[in-house]
Amino acid sequence: MSNAAADTLEKVSGEFEAEVLADLEAGRRDALARIESTRKEAIEAVSKILETSVKQAESTKRQIIGAAELDARNAQLKSLEKAVNEVFDLATKEVSSASGSSHEKSIAGLIKEGIGVIGTKAKVQCSSKDTKAVASAIKKLEGGQIKLTLEEEPVETLGGVVLITPDGSIRFDNTIEARLERMKPILRKDVAAILAGA
Repeated sequence: MSNAAADTLEKVSGEFEAEVLADLEAGRRDALARIESTRKEAIEAVSKILETSVKQAESTKRQIIGAAELDARNAQLKSLEKAVNEVFDLATKEVSSASGSSHEKSIAGLIKEGIGVIGTKAKVQCSSKDTKAVASAIKKLEGGQIKLTLEEEPVETLGGVVLITPDGSIRFDNTIEARLERMKPILRKDVAAILAGA
């Protein structure tokens, strides 16, 4: 082979090698760019997954805490309701066992309250244990326009009176149980405040 041919061959071979090396370098740069792009996408995807997981964990935590707080509040309300009912039961027993002059004054006050609601003419009903106190109160209250009649048939009650208009159209229940039921919401609030402060 001649020198000229060898030089040409070497020149072509050098150019081919430079092209191949340039193509390889371009391929390497392209591969590195794709790897970097994929790495960035993977980092973003992992960040989004972590962010979503943190949000879900926080949401679950809030739900658990909220449910626990609700359960605790319900338990507190049940305990408070039980305590309030015990206080009502004790108060009812104490009031129903009253006797003497203070009991007669209480009965007279209940009758006066009933007169204020239904009028000055009424039939009065009471428990058998309150008959004497009611009869005494009626004697003291009667006169002028007030006309009260003690009914012979007793009512089932712990204490207090029921007043009925002569024609039976209006009935005012002023027994311990009825008064307690009417006052329960207010009393419950007051007793709950006292118990909560204790």
